[in-house]
Amino acid sequence: MSEKKDQNQEQEPVSWGQKLFDNVWVLFVLSLLISTLIYNVWGIANLLSVPPAP
Repeated sequence: MSEKKDQNQEQEPVSWGQKLFDNVWVLFVLSLLISTLIYNVWGIANLLSVPPAP
């Protein structure tokens, strides 16, 4: 049993990137933000590319 505790203590600390990718809710919110930003930028670019009416 003490060998198992020693092995757990000798493990490397978890990096912030690994913690980020292990959290499903952070990934969900990040995907919503990125998709919203992309679609809004795409829509604004389309609106600006439409020629003005005569």
